Amino acid sequence: MPSPTVVIAQSDPRIAQGLANDLHAHFARVAVAQSAPELRALLLRHEARVAVLDLELVNIEEVRKLAGNFSDLAIVCTHRSPDERMWMDALNAGAVEFCHPQDLHSILRASRTAVAMQRTQEFAA
Repeated sequence: MPSPTVVIAQSDPRIAQGLANDLHAHFARVAVAQSAPELRALLLRHEARVAVLDLELVNIEEVRKLAGNFSDLAIVCTHRSPDERMWMDALNAGAVEFCHPQDLHSILRASRTAVAMQRTQEFAA
């Protein structure tokens, strides 16, 4: 089974590129979106399984819509100054994790765990 695509939507282009470079070491396909409409297009085009979303670019309501429309999508939300309320809102909207955009360890752990769970569910079906 090929490595799933990860789509990054990040407001800071430098952080987006750094994150993309880091994730390329673990996922064969990584795409970067610079807006919410581009994010949706990339998710559809690449049949992405993981989305890393900056809450400065994508709001909580969009996270909720994405979680509802893309049932196989693992959403990791990021923010440069996360707080407990944002964390709870993101998880309640359907995210599997919420962390700082430069916390590669947390992003990678959540992404890998979600992909492994998706694969387990596919094999069980």
